[in-house]
Amino acid sequence: MKSTTNLKNNIILAICYLYAFLFTYAAISKILDYHDFRIKLGQSPLLSAFAGYVAIGVPVLELIIVLMLIFPRWRISGLFASFCLMIAFTAYIFIILNFSSNIPCSCGGILQDLGWNEHLIFNIIFILLALLGLILSYPDQRYWLTKMKTLQFSITVTVAAVLSITSVVVLFLISEDIIHKRNNFIRRFPSHAEAAYNKYDLEINSYYFAGFDKDTIYLGNYSTPLYITKIDTALKSKNRVKVKLDQPQLPFRDIKLKIVSPYFFVTDGTVRSIFKGKMKDWKATSQLGKIPYFTIAEPIDSSTVALRLTSYIKKNNRLVTYGLNEKRIIAENKNVLKKQVDGIFDTDGMLHYNNQLGKLNYIFYYRNQYLSISPTMKLTAQGKTIDTVQVAQIQVSQMTSGEKQMSKPPLIINKTSAVYNNLLFIKSQRIGRYEDNRILKEASIVDVYNLTNGTYVGSIYIYNIDNHEMTSFRVNGNKLYALSGKYLSVNRISKKITDTYEVPYKNQNKHN
Repeated sequence: MKSTTNLKNNIILAICYLYAFLFTYAAISKILDYHDFRIKLGQSPLLSAFAGYVAIGVPVLELIIVLMLIFPRWRISGLFASFCLMIAFTAYIFIILNFSSNIPCSCGGILQDLGWNEHLIFNIIFILLALLGLILSYPDQRYWLTKMKTLQFSITVTVAAVLSITSVVVLFLISEDIIHKRNNFIRRFPSHAEAAYNKYDLEINSYYFAGFDKDTIYLGNYSTPLYITKIDTALKSKNRVKVKLDQPQLPFRDIKLKIVSPYFFVTDGTVRSIFKGKMKDWKATSQLGKIPYFTIAEPIDSSTVALRLTSYIKKNNRLVTYGLNEKRIIAENKNVLKKQVDGIFDTDGMLHYNNQLGKLNYIFYYRNQYLSISPTMKLTAQGKTIDTVQVAQIQVSQMTSGEKQMSKPPLIINKTSAVYNNLLFIKSQRIGRYEDNRILKEASIVDVYNLTNGTYVGSIYIYNIDNHEMTSFRVNGNKLYALSGKYLSVNRISKKITDTYEVPYKNQNKHN
């Protein structure tokens, strides 16, 4: 009998010391590598919103349990706590493997070479060891747990296991809601970053995207504004055509080309000109009518163009729809671009037409806001990015000539953007919480939003090409085409992002 008791005590002691070693090593590893540990937690699909608290709380809790396991008076309580904590860790892994939108990197330290499935098995073994230790210690009148009646002891252990699992599930649900709907600048990367799988040397860096048509990319060029470059989406062939205008003598200063197949548009707001032609011959005729001066033009279809008008007298930007057939403005909204500082610089932004949703999207440069607007210029929705800057941080001064300019470089929130299907893609200039700021030297960060419900979908890294960062991009199906210096490159978009398209991209031909 005595030998049996000694064997039980030795087994319990061995299990406690095994847990003490495991938690000591794990806690010290987390503390010594705290920066990276917190970043990994920030990318966790379960704990992103609580990464700051968990990064401190988990190693502290592990060390407290270690102390309990060392001292005989608290040893059984420590073993019980170990059992509950390991159940919670296991529930975390199970949810990651079965319900998470992305699977992050595994733990570091002693378990860094284990995959998630192996890690799950490892945890289950330790749960069984803790349970074995608790069973072998029962009954014992010295400890609160082991002096319970058998039924009470079984219920307590079962309820503790259930509560441990429930706590992780609740954290997961709350974290998901915060990340996707009430995000406080914590990014989620649904898949591991991959470099561009194809690139094309354009030889010069003055290109911009003019549009897409089936399997062709159209590029305009700031240096030769009346030439359009056509490249197939496989990035294998390239040819160039010259656009012919019926009024080439105008003093153009800001020519832009846009493709809305089978038509193309040539616009220049400095001379109040809109030209339209067919791609079969690349000849464009001037559109007559009361065209105002404009700073942005975005064709909606073959007969309407959205314009942004800038009034330095009224100190505002406003959006209008110009009808080519009516030869006048057919819709306008003077109040959709809300003034914060000066009315002009603070409302500067990008304008896209999303032909899948039939809406215009306006993305502000200097605040965490984007708008969805109907072609009749009615504001249909407004959303916020995960950035926390709600008011433009700019300073505007007036020159002696009366002209207003920014007196210091502005804080750019949204650098460039694209729309495809029901998703909005925005290149951010800023590092989020729990991110390594060194990444901006290597890659651009693109945040993705669902325009239908205003939620954050996830983020993508687009790595620099020959040390040139991405300056503009377009999305077509499951591919992101980027201009980086003199290179046109293509990256695959994670299936976990394309799965959020409302209409399968394989059945669509898009122009954006």
